[in-house]
Amino acid sequence: MKTNPRITALLAVLALLLPALTLLANQDATVSDLTGQWHGTNHFSGISYAENTQKQVTAQDIEIVLHFATDGKVTGLVGGAALSGSVTENHRGWFWRLLGTKSDNFLIQGQIVGPVVPRSESGSHPINAPFTLNGTRITGTLFATYPIKYPYPFLSIRLTR
Repeated sequence: MKTNPRITALLAVLALLLPALTLLANQDATVSDLTGQWHGTNHFSGISYAENTQKQVTAQDIEIVLHFATDGKVTGLVGGAALSGSVTENHRGWFWRLLGTKSDNFLIQGQIVGPVVPRSESGSHPINAPFTLNGTRITGTLFATYPIKYPYPFLSIRLTR
């Protein structure tokens, strides 16, 4: 029986790629790799566009302390605001990072409650924070997310263990 050379070539390429793709898939960090306390000092100038541009708060460095549980729950403080009902999950898999679309490993979703700094908006703010784990460092951005509004990036996240 004669085989199609194109199919043979495709199978050969797949045979070469499969081990490499499996290796990449196995290198992904998991939520349990985040377990523990992370902290850092980051610059804050307002939780909303108006607060930032109208200088309603004094721009300042704030302390961030996050506690990641093995089940994905996240608690902690962003300045004076507390995380509430927050969880983290894997955000983009190895395939999307291989394509170069996004490099964020994880995403925190939840709310912060209270003012981040004095004179900042209080109350409850829905948030999400895509971030990357790189060894002992977390880097990402904290966004305020409101319905019908573009997510507002209000804080860069730079944390260590």
